[in-house]
Amino acid sequence: MYDHDPEDVDVLGWDEFIARQWESIFAGYRTGSGLRRTGRRWSDLIQAGLGCPQEFADMLVRSQVIDRADRDLEGTRNPADVVAGMYDVLAEMGADLRELAADGMPAAAGLLDQHARLLAAVHAYVFGHESGVALPGAE
Repeated sequence: MYDHDPEDVDVLGWDEFIARQWESIFAGYRTGSGLRRTGRRWSDLIQAGLGCPQEFADMLVRSQVIDRADRDLEGTRNPADVVAGMYDVLAEMGADLRELAADGMPAAAGLLDQHARLLAAVHAYVFGHESGVALPGAE
């Protein structure tokens, strides 16, 4: 991990670590800390959340954060839009995992359940309910 020791997850507990790391990423976007630093925060979230090696987390972050200038979360003014964009980043990492699993990467297939757990935990933290429940105003 870049900004944390692996033991931090054990000390804080998985849910608390994920919540704090999510807040750190959000703060990075809101304060303009830079894409590199924000990418490292994402990598720590993914590494702890999926229980995967740093190199694997870096690959997912590169795909969905670093190489995705179209997201422009750094320039987004509305905090709700930043959070929604961050959630989209995390959700789309599942598509990357499914694609890697289909291409025969066994490690990716094993991480799909962890990704679902991470996505559900973040959804509950951010939106106040599990991801299977529609947001107010959503169909």
